[in-house]
Amino acid sequence: MSEDAPKPARHGPTPELPNQFCPVCSSRLESRHRKVLCPRCGFFMSCSEFE
Repeated sequence: MSEDAPKPARHGPTPELPNQFCPVCSSRLESRHRKVLCPRCGFFMSCSEFE
């Protein structure tokens, strides 16, 4: 690695992942009782659908 190249961050906020957002309206999903729910449009997925 060159000395001018930026070094990867070791601390800080966790990066946001695409699976944290609703595929319908792009709102952040909420985790509740083995399901993920969208508070905006009502989209949900249960843990059995993750496999």
